[in-house]
Amino acid sequence: MDKIRVLQLSLFISFFFIAYLTLNYFILSTLNSIFSMVNNYILYSLIGIFSISFPLSMIIGQRQDHIVIRTLYTFSVTWLGIALFFLWGFILLEIIQLWIQIPLKLSVLLLTSLVLIITIYSGVNAYYFHQKNIKIPLKNLKNPVRVLQLSDIHVGSVRNTGYLKRLITKIEEIKPELVLITGDLADGSSPIHQESFKPFKSLKMPIYFVSGNHDTYVEWSKVKEALNFAEIEVINHDFVVFKGLQIVGIGYCMQRKMLGPLLSQLEFDRDIPSILMHHLPSEWESARENGISLQISGHTHHGQFYPINLLVRFIFPYFKGLYKNGESYLYVSAGTGTWGPPLRWGSRNEVTVIDLIPD
Repeated sequence: MDKIRVLQLSLFISFFFIAYLTLNYFILSTLNSIFSMVNNYILYSLIGIFSISFPLSMIIGQRQDHIVIRTLYTFSVTWLGIALFFLWGFILLEIIQLWIQIPLKLSVLLLTSLVLIITIYSGVNAYYFHQKNIKIPLKNLKNPVRVLQLSDIHVGSVRNTGYLKRLITKIEEIKPELVLITGDLADGSSPIHQESFKPFKSLKMPIYFVSGNHDTYVEWSKVKEALNFAEIEVINHDFVVFKGLQIVGIGYCMQRKMLGPLLSQLEFDRDIPSILMHHLPSEWESARENGISLQISGHTHHGQFYPINLLVRFIFPYFKGLYKNGESYLYVSAGTGTWGPPLRWGSRNEVTVIDLIPD
């Protein structure tokens, strides 16, 4: 890792820790001042433990795959989601108090109950898969093709073998002709070993993969080894042909505005129907200029939970679902897994069935 990358990462971790420490101090001290649960010594100890558990378990978890570290990470990222729910709830209470005077202790008790309900709902919602079916007509396509898109599974401390086995069962029920994984198969919260993606090995159809940003947060050689073991073919900056349909892959690149130049280097036939697998739902105009019929992407997670989805929508105009421009399409998956808090509120884990039909 180069010095600039190390400096950027160090600054991000420092900023995140200060912000997270401030968040925990505000939430825990506010709750304690109202309900008088513990003395100051215990309060400050809890603030310190809650604040350090997330970055510590993330840093150690990237190097050691141990059940204690995985449990600590899962607890800490879940608390992160809960703390954010509390933060937004307190802001909402302040606004409500401008018009309606509610006793402070009662309002915070109601807020705590609401946060608990939202957290339980979000956790259960994030456990299940939602099958999304779409039909897209492609010009010059000779025969119908059923494609299954997966994206942002985030195999790591929270989602691992058990999650993948349930996912494979779902795929076998759908019976697609091929599976396309548009990045972030690995999470970066725990090491990747040879059998991390082993459940995919039982599938009988071709599986193609392009990298996402999180796949670069762990040792890429280990990710490739696990992909090869699971018989998943990597097509970063390459293409394959399946039943007259070109599957074009452009892996994740930190440098922006590179999709067009990278596509121009690939000698695929611009007159034959093509699917571009690219993790980021951006630079669609470059894909269209290079004759791409359909771009499939992920990355946004549909914001995962409120109100983060409002911020993500602002950053990524192509936020979720199907977009059309002339004879070209873009589909943005809401993601098959979760990153960070295993919670979904206002979004769902998505398994996308794309039926391509001749236009």
